[in-house]
Amino acid sequence: MSQPSSFKAVVAALAGNIVISIAKFVAFFLSGSGAMLSEAIHSVADTGNQALLFVGLRRAAREKDPEFPYGYGAERFVFGILSAAGIFFVGSGVTVYHGVHSLLNPKLPEIGVVTFAVLGVSTVIELISISVAIGAINKTRGDQPFLRYLLHGADPAAVAIVFEDGAALLGLVLAALGIALSYWTGNGLWDAMGSTLIGVLLGFVALFLAGENRELLLGKAIPERDRERFREIVATTSGVRHVHDIKTRTLTPETYKLKAEITLDEGYLASRLDAVLPPAGTLTPEDRAKALLALADASAVAVSDLIDEVERRVKAAIPEAAHIDLEVDHTDDEVRRSRSSSAAARAATGS
Repeated sequence: MSQPSSFKAVVAALAGNIVISIAKFVAFFLSGSGAMLSEAIHSVADTGNQALLFVGLRRAAREKDPEFPYGYGAERFVFGILSAAGIFFVGSGVTVYHGVHSLLNPKLPEIGVVTFAVLGVSTVIELISISVAIGAINKTRGDQPFLRYLLHGADPAAVAIVFEDGAALLGLVLAALGIALSYWTGNGLWDAMGSTLIGVLLGFVALFLAGENRELLLGKAIPERDRERFREIVATTSGVRHVHDIKTRTLTPETYKLKAEITLDEGYLASRLDAVLPPAGTLTPEDRAKALLALADASAVAVSDLIDEVERRVKAAIPEAAHIDLEVDHTDDEVRRSRSSSAAARAATGS
């Protein structure tokens, strides 16, 4: 199984955050800034989370086997939830705790050129990282609006990078404001407020990412426009009279499972079977047996050809449709009710 498009984005974010974490801790030790410590903790949490996403993507890329016939793609969602938990407890929890402690015991940070230089370099690296993630999303979103695809159809790993890096950039702004206002006013409360706000921001990001991965683990339906396209293709395939009970599931952002029940058109089957019927006349028992076998074989081939045609058309229109399950229902509900009513009427009249 090939690596998803988000793989490069995760690797870029992981490498960038290792560098940023080291730089922020150096700036914290030089300045004593609570906001800078919060940013350093934020970057450490991001580094750990992206390491989890990396492991999840590698494990999800394993080939399917008899024990897991649909593959291991959902591994990335498991590690995505672990990553979100890391953001919440390590990133948000520790940062909010430190911020509240600083609010109760404010201290003016020692601010120098190094502090703002680290903030500037970190901003550049985060911008590069988020641009890689956005590029990965643009490769797969087609003509869908970016924000809509980001929230409803993109690879959760790429979504995590975009939101984590976005939160990191906003966190850098908050840290810079907190440090600058503390310097200008001589009041350490501004630095402590910046630290606390960074922690709260991380908490919201963590809850959002956990919710996204939870939906996919539970079996989230594929995007609405793909569901409608699937229904339309099946319904308009020659030989299908009715389609119902459509169910879909996103196995991974690159792999869908689709299921539907179809009612075959009797006219289609009749035209396929007419060619194998023997000429009109009396049949010997041996000829009758041969005719029935030929009819049964032609019926099976006709249904198989129809299903193959549906699968071909669906996969051509929806490349993610890796698994398509079609169940043949003999009659639709309307015809079944009509025939049941007719049978009941004949029984009542004794005919």
